[in-house]
Amino acid sequence: MQSRLLLLGAPGGLGDVASRRVRLLLRQVLRGRPGGDQQRLEVRLLHSGATDSGETVSIGDVSYKLKTPKNPELVPQNYISDSPAQSIVQHLRWLMQKDLLGQDVFLIGPPGPLRRSVAMQYLELTKREVEYIALSRDTTETDLKQRREIRAGTAFYIDQCAVRAATEGRTLVLEGLEKAERNVLPVLNNLLENREMQLEDGRFLMSAERYDKLLQDHTKEELDAWKIVRVSENFRVIALGLPVPRYSGNPLDPPLRSRFQARDIYFLPFQDQHVPVCGYFCFLCSVYCPANNNFTAVNLNCKVFGQQYLIRHWILSVILFSGQKGTKRSLGCLLSHLTSIHAATRAER
Repeated sequence: MQSRLLLLGAPGGLGDVASRRVRLLLRQVLRGRPGGDQQRLEVRLLHSGATDSGETVSIGDVSYKLKTPKNPELVPQNYISDSPAQSIVQHLRWLMQKDLLGQDVFLIGPPGPLRRSVAMQYLELTKREVEYIALSRDTTETDLKQRREIRAGTAFYIDQCAVRAATEGRTLVLEGLEKAERNVLPVLNNLLENREMQLEDGRFLMSAERYDKLLQDHTKEELDAWKIVRVSENFRVIALGLPVPRYSGNPLDPPLRSRFQARDIYFLPFQDQHVPVCGYFCFLCSVYCPANNNFTAVNLNCKVFGQQYLIRHWILSVILFSGQKGTKRSLGCLLSHLTSIHAATRAER
């Protein structure tokens, strides 16, 4: 009955738009149910000799051509796993879409490291250099734009994270937007909307499109004499924050909030949480078997979250835990319980 209702409306009219919205809504509602949308997205790394870097990352039907970073030490490492959860892959695909469109994003969600982890996983996947700053009540404009320092008796303006990210084509990660004072973040309004900013040392940041148009009528030496600096077309901003007023903090100004494309990064769904639990479960099985005084292999068929998992893990020495009191006894009790579960499971068969 639902599929018949979605076919109503003339093609190209208002009914077609309404049916598309209803179809997308039903897809979200029916996802994960029997007969619903069960499509699994995969993260693939494609190699091609035609490109400069020779690699392209694809998530579903979205592809991103990798570029060789100028400063590999600024690229996040060891954030993304070999088999990420489907909810994380959905977030990564959304971030890739917004990145290809040249839009800045705002990841909003409850307290925790998940929002920052998703951002770092995407930056690691696409090999993007990152400029990170954690905002607080003590953050001022100089921490975002330029800071004046004295070297050898002479005052210099040193570029900070926002200016470095804009000129070098990096990704600026702003964490804790709700903690910053309301008169600090509006300095980034013009940089987010028009990719322009007036600096304290007299330089002016200009968007790549307008800079290239001026370069057709003027030379680069003239633009350098006018202190006009080109903002890279690869410059992006990823903001991380909490929903206010549910949590304590300063609400964002409407002009600043309209500069971002927001996405709710909530806790991992239930079906995506069994993988880390099973990994921790296998780690707890790593205990020493005093009966054989040797390493032993244990096969356990345990019902975890209503599904069958074959856990085969080598028993490690309890000497690693000898510094903690009671650990050997608790792990021995755990092993006995697991052995009884295994025996019960075999008896059922």
